[in-house]
Amino acid sequence: MLPANSHNPQGIGAAFYDLDGTILDLTYISQRTIAAMEAVHAAGCVNVISTGRNFPIVPDVVKLPCIDYYITVNGGQILDADGNHLLSKAIPRTMALELTHWLHSRGAGLNALTSTGAYFENRLVSYMTQAVHRIDSESTLSDEGLSDEITSQPNRFTVEDIEAQILAVDDKTNFVEKMGACFDTATELACNVAELEKRGDLQIATVTPTEIEITLKGVEKGSGIEWVRKELGLNKSQLVAFGDSGNDLPMVPYVDTFVAVSNASDEVKAQATCIVDSMWEDGVAKWLEHALKGEWYEV
Repeated sequence: MLPANSHNPQGIGAAFYDLDGTILDLTYISQRTIAAMEAVHAAGCVNVISTGRNFPIVPDVVKLPCIDYYITVNGGQILDADGNHLLSKAIPRTMALELTHWLHSRGAGLNALTSTGAYFENRLVSYMTQAVHRIDSESTLSDEGLSDEITSQPNRFTVEDIEAQILAVDDKTNFVEKMGACFDTATELACNVAELEKRGDLQIATVTPTEIEITLKGVEKGSGIEWVRKELGLNKSQLVAFGDSGNDLPMVPYVDTFVAVSNASDEVKAQATCIVDSMWEDGVAKWLEHALKGEWYEV
């Protein structure tokens, strides 16, 4: 348990970390951030990764001995420190196929994260496509150059159509953990999200102006935090979470302190308890370093 500070009078028992844009720059995490996470863990704080990625595409640089749990695919899967599944809320195969056909009819480029890997159609390049492509090829290209490379030279993560991967799912040993869709414009996204929400059985997170992530209704990072909180026997007042984008907002009601990095979206910063330095300036590490001394930190 980290000591009490002016905002956390009962101390801090668990910290939940978004990856991309918060502590991870595609495949890089700073040594200062790692050291801070190791230090709070040694002091008795439970460290939990809370990400939209599924476990197969969480980079090895993040699978650290100081991580106690992984909340993946926006709360759809919860794993222990060794990667063993503790909770699974997958999208049924029939539903995933139905969504694939409907979204294709709307011109979307899709991705699917299954128990065996992550698959991305090359018709529209998503942020996560770029992330996993860097894992595969260690590319140092700019985002624009990388998009061109993915389109012209697909790697093991890119496919023409994700339907084949969904058809391979059996809902017993292989699951559809999360789906995603990219649209040409923000207007198209808004119109299609409105239609999808009418179903009433989906949880939709907008991660960029043209990209959404899809899980079952009620499956979000917040539900994952609540499961871990109960498992640990902690109070909401003893929890802190760090994030930067729309799929991190469901964490806000489940923690006492939500910390946004300064590179976060305006929507996220508006709901944050405090704002710290950007990911590239080790904002999360600085907050943790102060928390170890019982101090409050923000910029």
